[in-house]
Amino acid sequence: MAPADENQRTRDSTRDDGLQALRRAAAALDEIATAPNLLRPGDIAANLGLAKSTARRLLVALVDVGFAAVDDAGRYRLGDRLLGLASADGAHLAAALRPVLDAVASATGETVDLSVLRGRQMWFIDQIESPHRLRAVSAIGARFPLTDTANGKAALALLDDDEVPAAVAEEIREVRRTGIAYDRDEHTAGISAAGVARRVPGGHVLAISVPAPTERFRSHEPAIVDALRAAAASPLWDTVG
Repeated sequence: MAPADENQRTRDSTRDDGLQALRRAAAALDEIATAPNLLRPGDIAANLGLAKSTARRLLVALVDVGFAAVDDAGRYRLGDRLLGLASADGAHLAAALRPVLDAVASATGETVDLSVLRGRQMWFIDQIESPHRLRAVSAIGARFPLTDTANGKAALALLDDDEVPAAVAEEIREVRRTGIAYDRDEHTAGISAAGVARRVPGGHVLAISVPAPTERFRSHEPAIVDALRAAAASPLWDTVG
């Protein structure tokens, strides 16, 4: 084999190793975000199908760069450096679409949420609370699953088929057809929601959703859907970098 060919193989192998390490790091951070302050290296190794020694080295590296933190009991949470980056990014996205949320809140009188797809979860980055005494409220920074939430299903509808869980594949096809995703007492008993999602020029998948107590949601569903369709058509999505 010529030296040039051997050098190219070495570069390709190094690149592949780097991509694998990056994917593992992202997967580990997703696990930590799902269960902060609960998982130890053995848990993360089992969840990701890694050897314990590999998971431990990966976690040490994440702690070293500030993307993860560990308590005295050896349980992991997201690190301050990563949270700071995420907060800055979330604030930028929220500011760009705040007028759209305001319009939906005004049209529906209900809570309006803005979330962004992160890994296999939706991360809540902004919210306008309903003035009703009985209302749905989620904490900014909370992460919700994709398959039983309106914002999650709306986001799934923008992904490739091989990224959509089989259990919701038929429903996601309907979301793609109508543009509206629903959560009818699925994620939280007594709360229903509708949502829309768009992929913005910066590459993020963002969703706007309207949750409400189920009885009120049913009676106001046409107005909620109309407001979300108007939101999805807003030109402001195209300004989000």
